[in-house]
Amino acid sequence: MPIDEQPSEDVLRRLVEDAQARGDDSVVVEATPETADAWRRAGFSERARILEAPVAALEHRLGDERGPSFGSIHVQTDDVDAVVRGVRQFVPRMPGNSQGSVVSPPRNGWVTVYDELADREPEMLRRLARELSDRMGAVVLLLAVEEGEVVRFVLFERGRVMDEYLSVPEHHGKLPPGDVIALSANPTVVARLTGANPADVRRVIRTGKRLEDLAPALELVTQVAAVLGVEGGELGYADALAVPRGLILPRA
Repeated sequence: MPIDEQPSEDVLRRLVEDAQARGDDSVVVEATPETADAWRRAGFSERARILEAPVAALEHRLGDERGPSFGSIHVQTDDVDAVVRGVRQFVPRMPGNSQGSVVSPPRNGWVTVYDELADREPEMLRRLARELSDRMGAVVLLLAVEEGEVVRFVLFERGRVMDEYLSVPEHHGKLPPGDVIALSANPTVVARLTGANPADVRRVIRTGKRLEDLAPALELVTQVAAVLGVEGGELGYADALAVPRGLILPRA
């Protein structure tokens, strides 16, 4: 059962005494969302995350006709060969059997990667973007449309997430207020990493409470790509096969 107490000195002392009485070497607590940050500050590390969803909501989700997801990875470099080496190294290691990748020539200082598996599995898109950023020590932008409805970007620098945006932060489920705020684009960080105009970031890369509050996803992702200075952000792997001078990396 989740513990809704703050990690006060009395609570910590009680937990230590109980653990010692049982002969345990560690203390495990299941914190509520409201108290989790306080427990982390008290020295506890997160080992697992328990998620909950209403059965009715899951049934509704399974019955929905959802649109396709797709995305692109933009590496801030002109070194196409280095990007290709990274893609050849990392993609075969990812579970899911990618059918192929496309690497674009440099455009506006960015080399773009598209991958068939990354379109099917958004988590693999994030994983590949992080790996390329870490390997190359570069700024990497993940730009995606999820379920044909919402736009996400993630900015990495040397493998670390520096900023993340989701056009409708609670599209995939209810979030704590702090997480909703965290999924709004930070104009200062975006400008530093991409050279975008902060005023344009505030004007275009906005969040909404509902899909109806914003432009359709394909239109919005095109606008976001233009503000961030990248080309081809409205494409997925299938369309990227026709990118001029794109390097196609097929897999058996």
